[in-house]
Amino acid sequence: MKCPNCGYIIQQGVVCPNCGVDAFIFKKTRNTSIRLYNKGLEQARVRDLTGAVKSLEQSILFDKNNYIARNLLGLVYHEKGQIADALKQWIVSASIEHKNNPASRYMETLQKDGRKMEKKNDAVQFYNQAIAYLQQGSDDLALIQLKRALDYNSNFVEACNLMTLCCLQEKNFDRASYFVQKALKIDQYNPLALRYARELNIATEEKKAVKNNTVDTTTVKRTDAAPSVPTYRRQARQNNLKNEIIAFFIGGVSIAIVLLSLVMPALSEEKDKIIDDLRSKVSSASTNITPEELVELRQRTEALEQENEKYKSEALKQQNVTLLQEATALAEQDNVIDAANKIVLIDSSSFSEQEKAELNTLKINVLPQAASNLYTQGRNEFLNKNYDTAKEHLENCLKYASSEDFIDDTFYYLGQIAQEKNDMDTAKQYYQRILNEHPDSNQSANAQNALEQINTVAPEQQSEQQPDENIQ
Repeated sequence: MKCPNCGYIIQQGVVCPNCGVDAFIFKKTRNTSIRLYNKGLEQARVRDLTGAVKSLEQSILFDKNNYIARNLLGLVYHEKGQIADALKQWIVSASIEHKNNPASRYMETLQKDGRKMEKKNDAVQFYNQAIAYLQQGSDDLALIQLKRALDYNSNFVEACNLMTLCCLQEKNFDRASYFVQKALKIDQYNPLALRYARELNIATEEKKAVKNNTVDTTTVKRTDAAPSVPTYRRQARQNNLKNEIIAFFIGGVSIAIVLLSLVMPALSEEKDKIIDDLRSKVSSASTNITPEELVELRQRTEALEQENEKYKSEALKQQNVTLLQEATALAEQDNVIDAANKIVLIDSSSFSEQEKAELNTLKINVLPQAASNLYTQGRNEFLNKNYDTAKEHLENCLKYASSEDFIDDTFYYLGQIAQEKNDMDTAKQYYQRILNEHPDSNQSANAQNALEQINTVAPEQQSEQQPDENIQ
């Protein structure tokens, strides 16, 4: 019997003496994984994307190395508009099988059209922002964000479902029908869309029954093939809305964290372990190892080291790209201080020219505004004698300021705060910076007076201590 794991010929029993795997169980699990993959493939062909996701996830559960199932699962996620989930599966697939793996081609195709990727990423952010607005009660703003999400990614099934729910609660059944049909066209057996379709049918029948029995005096909203978005009134949230919000919000926000903090480091650590093992074999090579085998071990070690460095570099670049996207989103929401905090963490050494241009534009638009806001906050806190808070704001202001006209004032306030805390050395440094770097400042005279005061007080304190020394 041939071991399905390592290829060793098993003479007796079912346990491989070479790798220790139970060949019978291993073969069973792998066959089960293949069967579930075939099932997922058939479901995907008839556009049962939800069923395909379940089957393919089970297939991977039985055989985590089934990269073909991972590739198909990524394609299904991509069709549903869940780009981050798709990329996660393709990255893992590419790490399992390097040669002739379609996953590499899928990722290259996405990377070639950077604007398209950016728009789909923005669609997820708009969707998450819509959920946040719904939780805050800003329902009109939430609908605007959902509309933008669908404009950026028309296949975003979850956004279609949430829009359907909003329309159902507004009792705008024509608009709800438009979105539920859109969702079912993409994912024919989506359980949430099917549930909304049943509720829509029930509501439509009840409406017809009321019309047949009574005179309807209510004003009917005008609808057409693509009706306008309704004004969504806040109503009591039902369990289906809460479940949808919680489930997708957690998944959408945390997928990038999972991708960067779990998947990539784990794969890199695994390669590091293999490299260490190979190094140990090379360093402890005995006379039993031929020169050819030794050369082969060294070549394999060098190849793995190069591959691992490339992988780490790509992971680091992805982290910086994510920071750039987060900073851009925060800047669009006028949250310039948090955006600036993200910007200063970005290492653009591996960026493309377009990404560097985007970062430079973001710095020009965000950092001066963040510095100005922090200066204003710090000055107000200083005037209110909240010195600790004022110090934090003013120090952060200096991180983002470059040539603003309030830098000298910032130095002066920080010097005053240091004096209040009896940190005279730090105070003198801030005052001296005003005189050296901003000699024409309106704070120059104040800084000079403060320095003279500090220098005058210091000898007096020493003279007060001198009699005690003489007495002793």
